[in-house]
Amino acid sequence: MKAVIFDFDGTIADTISAIREGINLVMDELGFARHTDAEVLTFVNHGSRELLRRALPASLRTDEDMVTHALSLYDKYYLKVCYHTDKTYPGVADLIERLHKKGYAIGILSNKQAPILERLAASLLKEGTLDAVQGVFPGAPVKPDPFLSNRILSRLGVAPADCIFVGDSDVDVATAKNAGMTHVAVTWGFASEEHLKEAGATRFAHTAEELETIIETIFSEETTL
Repeated sequence: MKAVIFDFDGTIADTISAIREGINLVMDELGFARHTDAEVLTFVNHGSRELLRRALPASLRTDEDMVTHALSLYDKYYLKVCYHTDKTYPGVADLIERLHKKGYAIGILSNKQAPILERLAASLLKEGTLDAVQGVFPGAPVKPDPFLSNRILSRLGVAPADCIFVGDSDVDVATAKNAGMTHVAVTWGFASEEHLKEAGATRFAHTAEELETIIETIFSEETTL
């Protein structure tokens, strides 16, 4: 069995505006300044707790009780606005369906809260095309720690060497490396190609069609070795 695991935010869908909505509802309730999409882009990729920590005023970022309170508000508000992310990046949903039909095990691995990730994945992707969806749950270390990677690999029943991890960030590059998976970087997400190169990425897909070709090439090369 071969598997392809996708990051979610910035890889399958552009979630920044909905994340900003959730954050700003928290900021409104707490009486702090709102944030722009550009600011939120600098907060993401490290899990929701770090997301809210970075959204808080600098003087409060080490106040763990405040971070916990802000996170609890965010979990409530983001659940209400997460469905404002209502489409995938061009061609991604169709690509996932094609890969599944070709016999690949398909997974999603994200630092997004597990319940929200599962609901969004179900709303954006065709039923039956996903074999495992792994988000963050309380107490779980986030990417790039290999804990969640190992968990989804076990659920899919594949070895790291038989898996491609597709992502758009430096965290995803490190996640693949830490878990022993092959990494492919997509350039339509939240980070520039130059930033991904600096993070160590060596394979780049600029469209869903190009990503499909790269995936097929990687697995065909492994088969002929």
